[in-house]
Amino acid sequence: MLSLIGAACSSGPGLPAPFDGTVQVGFKPTAPGMSEFLGTSGNFQGFEPKLVEHVLGDAGVEYNSVLVTAESWQDALGDGNTNHNRVDLVVADISDTAGREKGFDMAGPYLKTPQGALTSAAHPAVVKRQEDLAPLRICTVANTTSRALVDKEVKPRVRLDGHSPQDCLDDLNNGSADVFVSDYLVLRGIAMNKRENGKHPYALTEGKFGRMQYLMAVLPKGHTQACQWLRGRLDKYIKSSTWVAEMRSNFSFGTDETDGNLRQDFQPLISTADNLCTA
Repeated sequence: MLSLIGAACSSGPGLPAPFDGTVQVGFKPTAPGMSEFLGTSGNFQGFEPKLVEHVLGDAGVEYNSVLVTAESWQDALGDGNTNHNRVDLVVADISDTAGREKGFDMAGPYLKTPQGALTSAAHPAVVKRQEDLAPLRICTVANTTSRALVDKEVKPRVRLDGHSPQDCLDDLNNGSADVFVSDYLVLRGIAMNKRENGKHPYALTEGKFGRMQYLMAVLPKGHTQACQWLRGRLDKYIKSSTWVAEMRSNFSFGTDETDGNLRQDFQPLISTADNLCTA
């Protein structure tokens, strides 16, 4: 599913392609806090759209926002050739994996997050550790690292398939799922930003588990200069006070979480050893 949404202003002359022209940036639409499409305004909001605004927009790069899904983003990036009818860059809760590292150039990371479990506030499930998931009915989104974790390590009593976070929320709402397993920050964004009749309909469980996920900005393979440029911009951004402010704003972290706590828990280190831009 691809849908062109809106445009920013400015241009980026002298920058490596595709940042020297209008960049098509893919965002997922249904994860409040991380990235959400607002049909009323025709814009995306959340941590990832704000990241692109600061990292690309502040550098004078013109970009359009494009709707992608967990199932469509890889096809949308295409074969490595810039194609402005598709997407040039995806910033959409994409973790680095061995398979993805072979197929794409990946700049970052810009966030790190463990896995977590979301439950209905009205009918809460208790999850304190990964082992607590096995007897539960679990919804995960297809083509995600969360799905791989549940399939390989949890082997739950019932696993439900979602095509988007909203599918899993629907399963919580209708009682067919006990928990929705995904990246902890995605679930925190939903829990803190979703409201129905003035109340939060979903709640985070206590448990955090699984391999730490490192979220990357993804380019087609072969865009080495663009990837290195973006990597430098991301490194500068995550070390700034703006990164912390956006964490607080989009994921509702209060004063009990110090800036140091947030950096320790969610700020990754961008090191030369982890450079996933094409050599």
